[in-house]
Amino acid sequence: MAERFAFFDFDNTLSRGESIVPYLRYCVRTGAAPRTQYLRAGAAWLSQLGHPEHIPRAKAKALSFLRGMAVEEADRLARGYFREVGGSLLFPAATEEVRRLAAEGVRVVVVSASPSAYMNILEEVLPVEAVLCTQCLAEGGRYTGEVGPNCRGEEKVRRIREWLRSQGAAPAPRQVLAYGDSAGDVPMLRLSSAPVLVSPGKKAAAMLPEARVVHWAQ
Repeated sequence: MAERFAFFDFDNTLSRGESIVPYLRYCVRTGAAPRTQYLRAGAAWLSQLGHPEHIPRAKAKALSFLRGMAVEEADRLARGYFREVGGSLLFPAATEEVRRLAAEGVRVVVVSASPSAYMNILEEVLPVEAVLCTQCLAEGGRYTGEVGPNCRGEEKVRRIREWLRSQGAAPAPRQVLAYGDSAGDVPMLRLSSAPVLVSPGKKAAAMLPEARVVHWAQ
């Protein structure tokens, strides 16, 4: 039997809203980040509006408190984040879908623009085989404060194809399921003959009128 794959976006697909916001809130509350990080993050968000090429730099500014932090320490912080916030962050219906597919032998992969600083440990939270996301760069076991390409749009497709090559796999569209919510997920969704849009906005729905639409929150 041919292998099947399922690719899931994270923010607004598996999670309620943008996951970086409660992550920053958790880091400030636990003392891992200063309260002034809110101002840095707000300024970073404003700086990238209308300029998608600035998004990696904006994410680096929003996560500047990680500069010099050991990756192991950041992983412990991420575990605490998901332990305390995960129950309210993740859609129950979405996690049920992930668990169902994994139990059926589908190879589940999360593909997200969210940063690796906390997405790195998602495999400990959900039965997923891999997490492809925006990379927070590290050297010598510590974060440098720099961020790699934003894992959105065509970058998602590039990362998926790179991962599939590493697995020696080349699935046909009928062997692929793909779940997303926004226009930035559409290139990934087009890898599947059965794309699923999760509570999509008008732009994503117009781009993929043939997609099945679900609403996890209902």
